Amino acid sequence: SNMFASAGNKLQSISMTVLSGVGVGEPPPPPPPATMWESLLNKIDKFFEMSYMQRMAGFIMTLIFGLVMMGMASMYLPMVLIGFPQKFAFTYAMSNLLLLTSSCFMVGPKKQIENMTQPHRLVAAAAWLTSTVGLLYVVWRMRFFVYVACALSIQVISLLYYVGSYLPW
Repeated sequence: SNMFASAGNKLQSISMTVLSGVGVGEPPPPPPPATMWESLLNKIDKFFEMSYMQRMAGFIMTLIFGLVMMGMASMYLPMVLIGFPQKFAFTYAMSNLLLLTSSCFMVGPKKQIENMTQPHRLVAAAAWLTSTVGLLYVVWRMRFFVYVACALSIQVISLLYYVGSYLPW
C-alpha cells in the first residue's frame, strides 16, 4: 500500500511537471513586477509591521479611544440643537477616524486600504474620508454654524453610504 502511494505521488509530480511546462530541477518563472499601487501598499504594510500582540494592543487602544470620543460626541449632541455644533462635530469626526484606525490595526493597513478601494466601495470611502477631513476643516477654520451643520450632515450621509457598501446587497 505504501509502495502504491509513493508511486502515485511520483506520477502526480511528473504530471504536474508536464502540465506546468516547468522541467524537473528548473526554477519556476519569476512573478510579474508589482505595480506602483501594489508597491506602495507593500511599503505601507512593511512600515506598520507589528507582532500579533502589538496589533491587538493598538486595536484595543484605538477602539476604546474611538468609543470614548463617540460617547463624548453624544454628550455634545444637545449643543447642536442650540446652535453650537463645533464640539460635537470635532469629537464625532475624531471618533470616526479612531475607529477606522482600530480596524487598520486589526486587519492591517494594506488590507484596509484594499478593502476601501474595491470598485464597489471606492466612491463611498472617498466621500467619507473627504467629508470627514472637510468637517474637521470647517470646525477648525470656519466655525460658522451653517457651514458646520452642512459639513456634519454631509459627513453623516457619507458615513452611512460607506457602511452600507459593506452590506451584501
